[in-house]
This record gives sequence, C-alpha cells and structure tokens, in this order.
Amino acid sequence: MTEIWADERRFRYWLRVEKAVARAEEKLGIIPKGLSECLADVEDVDPERVREIEQETEHEVTAFLQTVWEKVPCSREYLHYGLTSYDVVDTALTLRILEACDVLETEIAELNKILADLALKHKKTPVLGRTHGRGAEPITFGVRALSWYSEGLRVAEELTHARSKSARGRISGTVGTFTVLDPICEELALEELGLEPEPVATQVIPRDRHATLLFALALVGAWLERIALNIRLGQLEGLDELFEPFRERQTGSSAMPHKRNPVITERVCGLARILRSNVQAGLENVALWHERDISHSSVERVILSDSFNLAHYLIRKMQGVIKGLKVEVDRMKEILDGTGGAFFAQRLLLALIKKCMARQDAYKLVQKLAFKAKEQGQSFDLLARKKKEINEKLSEAELNEIFSLERFLEGIEVLYRRMNL
Repeated sequence: MTEIWADERRFRYWLRVEKAVARAEEKLGIIPKGLSECLADVEDVDPERVREIEQETEHEVTAFLQTVWEKVPCSREYLHYGLTSYDVVDTALTLRILEACDVLETEIAELNKILADLALKHKKTPVLGRTHGRGAEPITFGVRALSWYSEGLRVAEELTHARSKSARGRISGTVGTFTVLDPICEELALEELGLEPEPVATQVIPRDRHATLLFALALVGAWLERIALNIRLGQLEGLDELFEPFRERQTGSSAMPHKRNPVITERVCGLARILRSNVQAGLENVALWHERDISHSSVERVILSDSFNLAHYLIRKMQGVIKGLKVEVDRMKEILDGTGGAFFAQRLLLALIKKCMARQDAYKLVQKLAFKAKEQGQSFDLLARKKKEINEKLSEAELNEIFSLERFLEGIEVLYRRMNL
C-alpha cells in the first residue's frame, strides 16, 4: 500500500496515461506515429528530478513532462498533446485508487475468514450478553463474533460499491468539453486503461466520487473500531473475558509490571477517528469554483494516501489480534454463574403472564426476586421455586424448562444459517 501511494508509482501512472493517450492519438491520426514507440521502454520517472524542476516551474505536471523529455528527447514534440494536467492526474489517480482497493478487498476478505473461524469455534461458548454495559441474557461468544463477521461482509460490499463508483477517467480537455481532442480519443485511451469515462466532467472528475470512497474507508475503520472496542471491554479489570495478544517480552507499563494493557485495540480505536475526520475533508472538496479550482488538490495528497494506508494498517493489526485473541471460556462461565441466574427473569415473567397473572404484578414479583438474587448472591432459580405465588402457578417441569440455559442458545442456529456458516 505504501508503494501504491509513493511518488514513484504516481509518476508511473501518469506515464501510463500519457502512453495510452499517445496510442489513441496515433490511431486517430491526431499526431504522427512514433511517440508510443519512443515511450515504450520508459517505465519510471525519477521523483527527485521532478522535484528539482518543480522548484523552478512551480507546476508538478510541467516538471514531470520535462523530466520525461530529458529521458527520451524524442517525446518532446507530441507528449501531452491536447491534454490538460488533470486529464493525466485524475485518470492516474483513479488507477491508483483501484489498485489500492484491490489490496484492501483482499485483506478484508482475509479478516472476514478469520472472524468466521472464530465464530464457528465459539458457537457453543456461553457468555453473558450485555446492554447498557449491564448483564442482559446469555448469548455465545461465537454469536458476538458472527455479528462482527456479518458487518465485515457489508463493509466489503460497500467498499466494492465505492470502488466501482470511483472507476472513472477523463481525457476531455481544459473544461471538459473536448475543445481539442475528439471524445473518441477519450474512449480509446480509457478502454486501454480499463476505465469508464466520467459522463460529465469539468476540468476534474467530480469529487463526490472521492467523498463516497472516503466514507467507505471510514466504514472500514468504524467496523474495526467496534471489534477493537469490544475486545478492550472484555479485557476490563474484573471482567477478564478476552485478552489481545501479549508477547513474552512485552511491557505493559514502565512503572507497573503487572499491567497487561490492550494497546493494539486502543490504537485501532484512536486511528479510526482519523479515517472519519478525512470524510469531512473529502466532502469539503466537492464544492469547487466553477469548472475547477485547486483547493482540493493539496487536501487529497494527504487524505487519500493517509486513509488507504491507515485502513490497510488497521486491517492488518486486527488480523493479528483476532488470530491471537485469548478467549477465557472458564471466566465467561464464571461470570454467568455469578449472576445467580437472574438472567432467567424474562422467561419467568412470560411464563407467569401465560398463567394469567397480570403483567405488572408478575413484573414486580420477578424483579424483586432478581434483585435479591444479585444483591445477596443467591440463586434466582431457588428463590423463585420457594415463592408461593410462583410454585402455585408453575409445575416443577415448567420451572425446569424456564431455568434451562440451553433454551437461550437454541435460536442461534438460524443466525449461522443466515450467514451460511
């Protein structure tokens, strides 16, 4: 990913666009044959030399062209014939975006595979589900991971959509109206490059396409942050259900040797904020003066490369975290047992309602028992069985059915079927 966004690759793509246009122009007789052959053996342009010339020209594309002319003097006459800078810059940028998306899509697919494996491994591992940070009802840790996997598939789909929306080029001249080159030249050049033409360009490809792409990258970050945040929560002192990988000689704290801090997942959560903030900058790039000003250019040099590099980095880090994730199955069971079974409250409530007890009366009765079980460390099951209002309405067999942990987990099968796992 770093190589894709390096200057060497950028200038290589500029050259690739110039070559495609030259071949199209020769085919149409716009320029005499010879330029494409002249450029055939030129693969790279020296970024240092471009920077040196740019110190004088204050224009990077002009500096690029002069660097090519120095390398292959035969290109001096017709290289860049009929083009404006952003015919080259924007079309080449699209090619880089597509290559970068290919890398991300591969890495996301790998992470989703790792998440699917985690979901399958812990399909039957009970864990206390939580809402508002408080104990709710049991699920399995596999279901929690399945939710991460499900979101990962949606994120991959959104990135593919944004990639497709970004796959546009333009060889339409200074204000996008083909004042020099015929539209057929654009069509031929872009066909060679594997791009569709921007239907209505100004001097640039409209920046809503890039804003959409940046939003997709921010979604990647939000997905990874959600996973990372939940791993951090699982590593809270006193909870200790999950632990991110910790190397043998790793240091948790310079002062406190006992610390095992979730530094990787904290880093993921922090850097995801940058991906989100770059969306704002991308949106502000959409509105340009008339057919184009240059206010977007400097911003894009930062936010596009940073967002792709950050997204790639975060995906790779989370691959390592999930592969090495320590799932404390016994601790999860201990926490479930420590609730006294208060999480059976809803099942008991509904059973009493079915036995014609008024809902409010049943709710108050069950709530009082559940709070007592948690506060006094007693068994909710036993407290309920001793309660006259309950055992008069529910048989022992019915109570056994209510207080069965397995019944909480039967419904997860449909979730796995929906995800084809």
